[in-house]
Amino acid sequence: MQSLTTRSGRTLFTVVAAAATALVGGPVLYHAVRRLFTRRRAQVQFTSSQFVLSAGAISFEFVDGVPQRVLLVHHTRKNEWLLAKGRKDQGEDLPAAAVREVFEETGYRCHLYPIPRLPTRAPVSAALSGIAFQPDIVRIAENSTEPFAITIRPTGIGQVKLIFWYIGCVDSLHSDHGEAGAPAAPERGTHMDAEGFGDTGLFAIEDALRKLCYEGDRELVRTAIAILSP
Repeated sequence: MQSLTTRSGRTLFTVVAAAATALVGGPVLYHAVRRLFTRRRAQVQFTSSQFVLSAGAISFEFVDGVPQRVLLVHHTRKNEWLLAKGRKDQGEDLPAAAVREVFEETGYRCHLYPIPRLPTRAPVSAALSGIAFQPDIVRIAENSTEPFAITIRPTGIGQVKLIFWYIGCVDSLHSDHGEAGAPAAPERGTHMDAEGFGDTGLFAIEDALRKLCYEGDRELVRTAIAILSP
């Protein structure tokens, strides 16, 4: 639901900018007016019927802490290779939704990976920091499982989907001595068939980037790799 202030501001900008261009005939005044209006922070509200919260995880196979392969899923009807994600259930928290959606869409079990150094604006709790007020600045969180990205996707007029992205680690088999081994095989009988997903698998990073259908998904994988790089 856009506020009247936002809509009226846009209308006023359009009228003033058009008049400036028509009267003066030069782009300089147009861009000056545009800068004046874009300095204002436009605020938009959406009610619960206008947004949906989703979560996904870029799930890797790690070897000695280095991501080697990334998990993708193939949508059969659309013939698209995608990252696993989906809507959170009522009463479910976002991290749990991300892990559940990966399992339901791919058959692979995973867990959230603690990112060694995550740039974030989330403050440390006052109970841990002993600081009542912390400024809204970027800081580095160590071994964090906070989301590393968010996608805001319009789904219709006045409707949006917010997708919170986490970094995941595909669960592995363990040897008799407790060392992590190869990733566990995917399980069948999840929601894969009902949601139209067929093939799934772990692919080398460059192969995954070539397979992914959308540039937005490729950018998420690149960003995750960059954040995980020392």
